[in-house]
Amino acid sequence: MAHLDLPPESYDLVWSEGALYNIGIGNAMCVCRGLLRPGGFLAFTDAVWRKEDPPPEVKASFDLDYPTMGTAADVVTAIQLGGLELLGRFTLPDEAWWDDFYSPMEQRIIELRWKYGNDAEALAVLGQLAREPELHRSHSDYYAYEFFVARRPATT
Repeated sequence: MAHLDLPPESYDLVWSEGALYNIGIGNAMCVCRGLLRPGGFLAFTDAVWRKEDPPPEVKASFDLDYPTMGTAADVVTAIQLGGLELLGRFTLPDEAWWDDFYSPMEQRIIELRWKYGNDAEALAVLGQLAREPELHRSHSDYYAYEFFVARRPATT
């Protein structure tokens, strides 16, 4: 993602659902800005902290995949430092987590536990995956996904 072989300044829209953190949100803003035509839009979601001092198990869970996760204000700063203008943002509702992600995930874990019931390694992985919705049930007030819409200025 950080080294795309795509023509610069040739896209009207770059859209990303929870993936830009893989290359660092600040770096991602620069990469996306470089892909956008002047006046082009960037729409993306990113996980953000909603409260300080999350419980250790929540912090540890996010530290595995996103140790540099910040607040929505941190992402707004990265947008601005990346040469983009923030047009708007909102927190995805909790139903989005459950309806579109965790409920199907939990159902699939049940199916896979039955299928791999004799495979200790598979069951261990499924146990780790099942921990995420459990943490969300208990601690969703500490983090959320935020949807951001930004624009590359028309004149650069």
